[in-house]
This record gives sequence, structure tokens and C-alpha cells, in this order.
Amino acid sequence: MVLRCSRCVYPATRPDTHFVDGLCSGCRSFDERKRTDWSLRWSHLKELLADAKSRNAPWDVIVPVSGGKDSTYQLIKLKELGVKVLAVNSATDMLSEVGRRNLDNLKRFADVMEITPNIEVRKKLVRLGLFRIGDMSYPEHCAIWGIPTRVAVAFGIPLVVWGEQPQREYATPEGVVPATNLDGRWVAEFGGLGGLRLSDLIGEEGLVESDLRIFRFPSNDMLERASVKGIWLGDHLDWDGWRNAFIAQQYGFETLSHSVEQSLANYENLDNYVTVLRDWLRFVKFGYARATDIACNHIRRGRLTRDEGLDLIGRRERFPWTSLGKPIGEVLAYFDLTVDQYITECDRWTNPDLFRGKHRDGTPIFRN
Repeated sequence: MVLRCSRCVYPATRPDTHFVDGLCSGCRSFDERKRTDWSLRWSHLKELLADAKSRNAPWDVIVPVSGGKDSTYQLIKLKELGVKVLAVNSATDMLSEVGRRNLDNLKRFADVMEITPNIEVRKKLVRLGLFRIGDMSYPEHCAIWGIPTRVAVAFGIPLVVWGEQPQREYATPEGVVPATNLDGRWVAEFGGLGGLRLSDLIGEEGLVESDLRIFRFPSNDMLERASVKGIWLGDHLDWDGWRNAFIAQQYGFETLSHSVEQSLANYENLDNYVTVLRDWLRFVKFGYARATDIACNHIRRGRLTRDEGLDLIGRRERFPWTSLGKPIGEVLAYFDLTVDQYITECDRWTNPDLFRGKHRDGTPIFRN
């Protein structure tokens, strides 16, 4: 039987999740918010922004953006605070049509810089992520953290403002205090890199050091010399992705007419066709996908009951034959992969302690 949190629906197999008296670390972290002085945190943010403005850099802050609900919300909040924002987009693995429109929408509110790493190198890294750690989004993780911070160093922009602090919103390992500064150590440990270093890939598929440089997070020495600091907006206000999406829509953010595959939402993960395929691999490895994350967030905020959450994730976490409506064969072909290769890798990464056999549609059956 899969052990789940007594309040939300996180399974004990989720990485970095631990339980105390049946309550997962994500729920306990959420309870900390009730004891947080958000007015004090907001004042601290204003102090950081005032210091950034005093540096007289070309822009006061960088906001890493995808065009999604959270980055739209971040731009709106920082614009209200009167800072000069450079929005930096590290191009996604395979941009969707709605993702393109949402990214263009941000150009109404801020200067936007789009940086696209070599496409052929990116495809190689997607394949290597799949084969080496069972995560097709490996280069996405590297680019998201590395590229905006490298731009900050290059231009001397003192502050990089990220969105949600994932350790506060989801879970953090036992004994680890959620970070307040995003640096290279945090990225290596909690940035979703799966222990795979870029240096491990030199020589693979003909990759050389110069191919990978753009994906590297700056060293701490580089950050210190440029006086660059990374923070999370979610450390300074009571973060809620559903609220962010509601507000973002009032500023032109576009959602889908249906929920994303394996999800309970039509307002997130809209920009990248690879994300749905990555989430299925997460499901077969750890027994949960994006629907579980969203159900947990709603349960903690009183918008769903636990029983409703369990029912919904059972309905939604199924093998994705499409991604954002596109057949997965078309998505995989872009990376010179086939559906058979993808399914073989899914089988290779499936946790035998969690699953026994498959349904007719190829969906693994939980062990009970």
C-alpha cells in the first residue's frame, strides 16, 4: 500500500519528502506560513529592491520568465514596486504556440531578452537526460537557472528575482532549512539536475565544453565579483499559483480550454511540449505526477478535500498519448526519438516496488 500524507495526497516515495505523525514535510512547511510575518518579509523585499536601484545598473532586477502565470505575476508585482525589470527567457526545449503568445504578452510590461541555446546541442541534452537520469527536461533545468543568472553577471544587474520557493511550496529534506539565496550550491542540490553534471556529458554525442558553457550556472566567485544575488518572490509574499494565474489572466495571459495532460490545471506548463513526457517519467519513478502537486496545493488551501484529490489524481495521472494536444510521436520525432524508445525508457525507469504490470492502455498499476 502506498503511504500518503494524512492531510494531502503526497506519497512517501516523493523525493525529499519525510513524514512526522503522518504529516508530510510539504504540509508542515505550509503550516509555517501561518506564523510568518508577511508584512516584515514585504518590507525586506522593498529594502532589497531599493539597494538594487541604487546600483545604477542598466536594469534594477532580472526576472527569469517563461511567459507563464507566475512570471507574468512577478512582472506585474515588481512593476507596481517601481523597479526597472529585464525579463530573461531561456528558450524552452520545444516551445508551444500558446507559450509563444504568452511570452510575447510580457513585452507589454517589460524589456524581454530571449536567449536560445544551440538547438542541436539542446536536442542532444534532451536525449541524454532521458537515457542517463530518466528526465528529458535536464537541459531545461540547467538553462532556467543558469542563463538568467549569467545575464545578471554580464550586465552587473544586482538582483535576480525568481518566483515560488519550491522548498516552501512542496517539500524539503529533513533537517534542511529552506534557502533564502539561490546560488550554485542550491542549484546543484535542489535544482532538479538529478546528480548529473554537465561535465559528465563532455564527449557524449560529440559534445564539447564550449557547447555546454551557456547552460552552466555562474560560480560563486563570479556572483560575488558582480555582486549578484538570487532571491525568491515567494519568500516575501504568501505565494499561491492559482491566485497568480487568476491575476495574470487579467493582464493578457492565455490558458487552455482543457487541463494539461496528467494535470488538474489549464493554466500552467503551457509552454513546453516536453514537460508532459517528463512528468510521466516522474510518475513511473516516484508514483506521482503534476496532478498530485496541484491537488496538494489546493487541499492545503481548502479548495479540495483529500478524498476529492485522491479521486482526481486517479483519473488524471495516465499515460500521455498527447502533450498539450500534440501527439507524442511528433514531439519525440523533433528530438530524433520514437514512441517505442520513449516507452522502453519508461519501462526501464519504472519502480518495481510501486507498480505491478500495466492496464491495457499501458498505464502502470499501483501495487496495493
